[in-house]
Amino acid sequence: MSSQESSGALPSTTTVSSVAVQAGDSRIVIAILKSGKWVQLQLAESCPNLLEIGSSQDETKKLLEDHELLLAKLKAIDLAT
Repeated sequence: MSSQESSGALPSTTTVSSVAVQAGDSRIVIAILKSGKWVQLQLAESCPNLLEIGSSQDETKKLLEDHELLLAKLKAIDLAT
């Protein structure tokens, strides 16, 4: 047991990497964080907001297409490299 575990203190968190993906006018940045044995992905930035629905049907369709393309690009990233 480490001294951090025995004292109840949480291990420090380190940003291991950042991944930025852009599709059309949409962009997201994901931080890869490591704390002890745990690795976590955290959404650091999204532009426009991922919950944005648009002010017209055309804008909503464009946002949906961009978000689907962002998701496809994220799925294609090999985070092991």
